[in-house]
Amino acid sequence: MTHVSRPLIGLLVATVVFFALWTVALKPSSSSGGGANNPTSGAYQSAIAQAHQAVTTSAKASAADGAPVTSTPSSTQPATATAPKIATKSSASKSHATAATTAAATAASKASSAAKATASTKAATASAATRRVNTLTSALRAHKVVALLFYNGAAADDQAVEQELAAAQANRAKVVKLDVPISDLSRYPFITNQVQVTTSPTLVLIDRSGQATTIVGFADRFEIAQRISDALAVPFT
Repeated sequence: MTHVSRPLIGLLVATVVFFALWTVALKPSSSSGGGANNPTSGAYQSAIAQAHQAVTTSAKASAADGAPVTSTPSSTQPATATAPKIATKSSASKSHATAATTAAATAASKASSAAKATASTKAATASAATRRVNTLTSALRAHKVVALLFYNGAAADDQAVEQELAAAQANRAKVVKLDVPISDLSRYPFITNQVQVTTSPTLVLIDRSGQATTIVGFADRFEIAQRISDALAVPFT
């Protein structure tokens, strides 16, 4: 048989006594008289107080004997409630770090591509400049007439002279036409030693004997063709 603690028995007895008193003494009367005039109520006031005291004492004894005591829920938020927030912040930090890493990698890739493109452009420009110098050297050795235009590709007059030179009539077997950016002037010391080139556009005409003359500024195709024809008429010596 399961053992029942004394405090619990006392609690049960006090409860029974309280309800017995309630039924006998405190049940509402159907008479018209007020509660103040009811002698029965006054007689049992002491017993009721003792019953309440017994209930309180039994409850305390039951709690001391190990009976479960109801506690008020704490208003403190459980620690686990903050875990999702911490996890969210951690995930956000990782996301920002990943985005920053990706952006840095993209920027580095673009910078690398730009550097490669610049290097490739410079290499192509240097290669073209070398070919022009070699072409001019070969033409002079072969005693051909050379029409060498130093120009600025961003200037309208220079672009116009370039077009006129291309359209000028000339014997391709005996005449070589070259367009040279003014920025490459230092590559042609054997030309600038004979004639002065200080501005663009400047067209240098070299006859078969290697003598150079210049046309500074704009010149149309007819003037250029005439000067080429005069250079061809100079005998080779």
